[in-house]
Amino acid sequence: MKAVVVGATSAVGHHIVEALTKTNDWRQVVIIVRKKTQDFTAIDGAEKVQQRVLPSLDDLATLQEDLRGFDAMFCSLGAYMKLDGPEVARKVDLDYVVASADLAVSAGIASFALVSAPGADASLPEDAEGWQLYKKLKGLAEEAIKSKKIKYIYIFRPGILFGRQSSKSAASVRSKGNWDKFINCFSCCCRCLVTKAGVQCGHLGAVMVDTVKTKGRFLESSLDENGGNMVIGNSEIVNYNLAADGASTRWAVTVGGSYTGNVNDQKSRHRGV
Repeated sequence: MKAVVVGATSAVGHHIVEALTKTNDWRQVVIIVRKKTQDFTAIDGAEKVQQRVLPSLDDLATLQEDLRGFDAMFCSLGAYMKLDGPEVARKVDLDYVVASADLAVSAGIASFALVSAPGADASLPEDAEGWQLYKKLKGLAEEAIKSKKIKYIYIFRPGILFGRQSSKSAASVRSKGNWDKFINCFSCCCRCLVTKAGVQCGHLGAVMVDTVKTKGRFLESSLDENGGNMVIGNSEIVNYNLAADGASTRWAVTVGGSYTGNVNDQKSRHRGV
């Protein structure tokens, strides 16, 4: 299969690329970047990664012909409201996300996976600010994506993103300053609460890739050949057991240890709590 990643140099985007390149299921990974990056030269399967440099994401539509024949698009675009301001956030979290979906439609890409946010709600007031505006923009993006003629749509709503700098290729991940310091402290001092509050970026990226590959087979609900859309919350993401590469019986491993079971009893263990 072939995949394209929009937002590859984000914290989650790095892990999506790494998850795609280290499995034999995906033979080509195109990343759309505003400038050439060296972030992925040392990862496993780096030879699969091809860069499409697009100085402005306003021009996403120009890549339509380049992406024909691709199977999936992963979108992990996101601005930092506190640093970038509401106008840039609207452009990135809404306009460019919708433009990415439009590109998927025009290129005939069957699967679209989006990193959204908990509490995404398009119905919030037009004069929403701060966190409320962030949730509104995410909700508007979700609603727009669902209306597109894309066969399989997966919307992920993780909580707090832990391990933002944990990928092998994290050089371009932008620091969020005091927020990153707080999260690092929280994850060390309150480990018992981490899985309730959020998810590790590495786990999220791997879950997104596996979900697209299996059409959500190991979630509480899944998509069949008729397609559709599904929203996956933090609990399901955290409790998703990932299959070990190369295991013929699809042995699963959890984030914190190992699980000895096979594909036949795995589905119930993938359900969130």
